[in-house]
Amino acid sequence: MKMKILNRSILKWIALFSMLIDHIGAIFGQETFASWNLSWLYTFFRIIGRLAFPIFAFFISEGWRYTRNRKKYFFLIVIFAVLSQPIYYFALNTSRFSLNIFFTFIFSMILLFLVDKIRMNKSTAFINSILIFDIVLLVVLLNAIGVSVSYGLYGIVLPVVFYLFYHTSFGKRIWMWAIVAVMMILFWLRGFVLIDDITMNSFTELFALISIPLLCLYSGEKGKLGCKWLFYIFYPVHILLIYLISLLI
Repeated sequence: MKMKILNRSILKWIALFSMLIDHIGAIFGQETFASWNLSWLYTFFRIIGRLAFPIFAFFISEGWRYTRNRKKYFFLIVIFAVLSQPIYYFALNTSRFSLNIFFTFIFSMILLFLVDKIRMNKSTAFINSILIFDIVLLVVLLNAIGVSVSYGLYGIVLPVVFYLFYHTSFGKRIWMWAIVAVMMILFWLRGFVLIDDITMNSFTELFALISIPLLCLYSGEKGKLGCKWLFYIFYPVHILLIYLISLLI
């Protein structure tokens, strides 16, 4: 019996709520929660937050597949990336300059465009493969000079993996989920080695694995989404509001 019970709207609302909770934890910070004797709540918020990115990455791939106007879709992401960046920078400022999640998806869409070019025209495969390599190299170089792309290469490649393998045979989808799980674990290991002390916080990234069974329950139906702009507007607005509240407390 197939248990496809979660439509697009439900999954996006789960991701939205997860992102909200995660950014409350990230913007207020661990020290603030510790001062309230609520260190456990900070960890819990960051765990909940790990569900958001894989779900949004999945729907970036679905959006690219089904949108009627890919150029409009791409530039919509570009516009919100630019609008969100100043808010993201001040609210989530770290020791490194970091680009918001929309920029990650911009890189993903460029890769998706090149992948489509390779699939449609084998004669251009070599050139487009070089361009894909250049995108990967650019992200590595940005990281080397202190510019962080949210979720790094893992984040950029994840929508491509979904795009290539989700709408294939059942056997290939099983391999896809295995690859996704390995990617999540490798991303956690990368962050794990950068943490000086072993605490629960060092294991939070592993909870992204919970998103896999949720996405396996995706029915393919739209559901009642409400305002189609909500999921774009909400990103900069909720970060700004949380940041302003954090300044007042």
